[in-house]
Amino acid sequence: MSDNKNNVENAVEEQKTKKTKAGKTASKKNAKESKQIKELNEKLAASLTEQEALRDQLLRKMAEFDNYKRRTEKEFIENIQSGSKELIEELLPVVDDLRRSINHAVSENVKSALLDGVQLVYKNLMKVLNKRGLTEIEAIGKEFNPDEHDALMQVDSDKYDSGIVVDEHQKGYKLNDKVLRHTQVLVSK
Repeated sequence: MSDNKNNVENAVEEQKTKKTKAGKTASKKNAKESKQIKELNEKLAASLTEQEALRDQLLRKMAEFDNYKRRTEKEFIENIQSGSKELIEELLPVVDDLRRSINHAVSENVKSALLDGVQLVYKNLMKVLNKRGLTEIEAIGKEFNPDEHDALMQVDSDKYDSGIVVDEHQKGYKLNDKVLRHTQVLVSK
């Protein structure tokens, strides 16, 4: 019986040893798996951070491209308008000459087909220029505005109050609401 008891004790002891070895092996295995999980979590966090950085970089590049696109469109429009502005500035003396010719013929009571033709050319030219954004600056009877008018001199006037434009020496124009040429005027004292 004592042998049985020893055998049982030995068996119990062996099982404890096995359990301890198994526990140590499991503990080592669990520690190894924990370390792998920790490494994978760190890699995942790094990957997520890298993705966020790439997403942020992509958003910045998209915004830069939108700004570039808007800027180039604006520059393109400004270049076209600048070309129109230069051409219109060169045409203004021609418009002035046509206007003076018509006014002279009308003041002399000249009635001819030639005058009718010049008036038609003037009207069509002004229609084209107006379509491109050219507008006349109204001056006579208006208050003097240094942003639109260029005062040549002050004159006495019974008809107008002080500071009002009495006469216009040269017509002024705006192109797309910007003064292209100031109106040369005479202002009442």
